Amino acid sequence: MKKMLALALAMAPGPTESQESKKTVRVVTTLNVFRHVAEKIGGGRVSAAALAHPKRDPHYLQADPVMQKTAGGADLFIQNGRSLDLWANDVVQHSGNVRIQTSHGRLTASHECSVLEMPRQISKEWGDIHPEGNPHVWLDPLNLKQIARNTHGALCAVDPAGRATYDENLKLFGREIDEAMFGKELVEEYGGEFLWRKIRLGKLDDALQEDGAAGKLGGWMRKARALKGVKVLSYHKTYAYFAERFGFHLVAELEEKPGIAPPPKHLEDLLDLVKREDVRIILNDVFYPTDAANYVASKTGAKVLVVPIDVGGVEGVNSYVALIEYILDRMVSSLQ
Repeated sequence: MKKMLALALAMAPGPTESQESKKTVRVVTTLNVFRHVAEKIGGGRVSAAALAHPKRDPHYLQADPVMQKTAGGADLFIQNGRSLDLWANDVVQHSGNVRIQTSHGRLTASHECSVLEMPRQISKEWGDIHPEGNPHVWLDPLNLKQIARNTHGALCAVDPAGRATYDENLKLFGREIDEAMFGKELVEEYGGEFLWRKIRLGKLDDALQEDGAAGKLGGWMRKARALKGVKVLSYHKTYAYFAERFGFHLVAELEEKPGIAPPPKHLEDLLDLVKREDVRIILNDVFYPTDAANYVASKTGAKVLVVPIDVGGVEGVNSYVALIEYILDRMVSSLQ
């Protein structure tokens, strides 16, 4: 009997490989956009949850027991970094989860992204200035592709058995972003990497003109032609990346200092600026009050657009592509 039992145990399949191949990687992110990216790259191997509600300002959230408990079960923790979600440090430290206490299980999504507005000096008198540059990097689709690559690397590190899945999903997601940016026809003809390289060099239009392919440009780039040179006011320094990528000009913010509600004197000064510069649009994040924007609009004729900056910020915006599409559509439609 003992020999039969020993033989049965010896012949039983080892659990390690089987369990590893079916492993569900638990990912916890600060922002919903990073949850979305983790799910796109991870597919069925990943279960992801976001801590920040997309209709709340991610700058000023506070770590709470619910967040800490959620992070306690994570295999991978993803945060934006660049001083946007500093509260994530408290979440991780009080989660009791050793897996996310080191770089192996913790990812700064903005790593190696192109960063704008790096301050030369820092002073509390200037308001909520980010010492590591403007943190809203994900609003540039090129940066989002870097975030996807970062997420792919982190998932491969915590779940090597899933690499083939992650490799394939990264390619598919990258292609989705490329086609949304340039249109399917152009991506099929030139490939996404070629088109992005020309954008980085500022030579996309010239390259397409030389090839007689300018009429093939589609997607967000074609739509954004209507925004070229348009002057825009925003509540907060949120849209620097979006503006640089899609060609409109941010002339000022309703906030006189970042993180500080706009004082009446500043709003009166802005009225002259908006009229002088012919500002057409005021962008107001969904979680900021609209009183100041509505006041300036009522005196100048500019249009107030309340828009999300995160996936899930408004009904129906359930993906990154839908997020960028929503903002662009609102802006373009407001000019008609």
